[in-house]
Amino acid sequence: MKNCPKCGQARQGELFKCPSCDVFYSQIDEILYEEQLLLEKHTVKGLIKKVLAAPDRSQALRSELSSIWKNTPWQTKISLWTIFAFVFALIVTVL
Repeated sequence: MKNCPKCGQARQGELFKCPSCDVFYSQIDEILYEEQLLLEKHTVKGLIKKVLAAPDRSQALRSELSSIWKNTPWQTKISLWTIFAFVFALIVTVL
């Protein structure tokens, strides 16, 4: 759609919503907007936005990292601990 269905304002660029009345230009735009929010929620960029928007950033970062660690499979955790132990052993032998 080229114009807003509610107020008739012309569409500006690739926006999904009308800037004046906050109405989606079409149902497809609404679906694409929701999908974009969902994809952004599960990315590092979305995580950073969420942490920066929080009033207590350090607490928000801690809670996000703990939720990531809780959702990590145990095989990945074992691999990470093994790599950490190997690197630690290499550093200790050099020093």
